[in-house]
Amino acid sequence: MHMMRSLFLSAATLMVCACSQQSPPLDLAPRALSTPAEIAANWQPSRKIEPRYPRDAVAAAEMGCATLEYLITPAGEAAQVRIVSRSDERFSDAAIQALSRWQWQATEFNKSHQVLKGQTRFDFCIEVNGQPCEQAPLAQTCQGSDPVISTARIYTQVR
Repeated sequence: MHMMRSLFLSAATLMVCACSQQSPPLDLAPRALSTPAEIAANWQPSRKIEPRYPRDAVAAAEMGCATLEYLITPAGEAAQVRIVSRSDERFSDAAIQALSRWQWQATEFNKSHQVLKGQTRFDFCIEVNGQPCEQAPLAQTCQGSDPVISTARIYTQVR
């Protein structure tokens, strides 16, 4: 009985010790912005959510943009999100909400799940009666290329 009790206590102690070991902290120190090619070689998007166009901005027929910088963590999530530029707080809030739901998968060349710094421009554009929206003014307000576009469509009745 004493031996069984000792064995049980040893096993319980081993489990507690194993569970208390923590993984090393993430290295999320400031770093240089990675190029789009470097990010594509190391991380592939596995879930990319389009931002929701702010309702009050649609009602006011307002277009806008936001550019965000972020780190892609070893878990393939966005961390340390920073607003680089924005036309309005409503658009940066919507962009942050979408980015927080994005997920990346490490490529076969990124077995160590290297942390990289990315940047994405989010454009919020309104099409009126099927006419494409004009993105040029947004590009002047928010820096970055290859934007993620959230489009609102407004149709008016012509009599």
